[in-house]
Amino acid sequence: MKRLAISVGAASVLALVAVTPATANGLRADPIRRVRAGNARNWAGYVAHGGPFTSAATSWVEPSITCGSTDDSALAVFAGIDGSGSSTVEQIGTLDICKKGAVQHNAFFEMFPRAAFNIGKPVRAGDSLTASVVNTARRKFTLTLTNHTQGWTFSTIQRSRNAQLASAEAIAEAPTMRRSGIVALANFGTVNFGGTTANGQALGNFNPEAVTMVTAGGATMASPSGISGGSFSVAWQHS
Repeated sequence: MKRLAISVGAASVLALVAVTPATANGLRADPIRRVRAGNARNWAGYVAHGGPFTSAATSWVEPSITCGSTDDSALAVFAGIDGSGSSTVEQIGTLDICKKGAVQHNAFFEMFPRAAFNIGKPVRAGDSLTASVVNTARRKFTLTLTNHTQGWTFSTIQRSRNAQLASAEAIAEAPTMRRSGIVALANFGTVNFGGTTANGQALGNFNPEAVTMVTAGGATMASPSGISGGSFSVAWQHS
């Protein structure tokens, strides 16, 4: 278990909070598993290419998850750098798990290929969240997640020796279960992203790639709307 400093509320009082590997439940958020241009097995959202990208940020309202009594599914929502055209991802956001009628909303960060970490702070459906990843120095990244509704901000400094700064993205993802592959995508309805930026500019300025999540047979699982500046949505279709 790690202990990291976080800032809480307007007073930015420092405290220690435990973070534990998300691998306790076997889930992690992976780089894009591309089928073809515009289609992927695990990502839906927008990806800017070309780089170098030294920052990415987005805001969203944590979705409600529809979770049936026999369902086993999950959803990750994050802002990230890399992951498309590179073998690393520097990312922070939420990881939601649906298991047989029960839903868990978690905050997480991940420096792929290292393990994802759960952040021990409350997240609930309807919470207003902002995530950012900033490359502050060579191989060094500051990852920050703010829950405006619950009144906390978590920030951590991490290092990646192999980060290429190749892409910047805001994504809804079907996470991966280690040794078992991509899990079923939880029914999240719609996630509305706003204020999405790369290198401090609206993501739409980079002519980003719209990525639709598809099954192995090509059926749509989740798809993005058009993007206006830094605003777009991703809608669930099926698992």
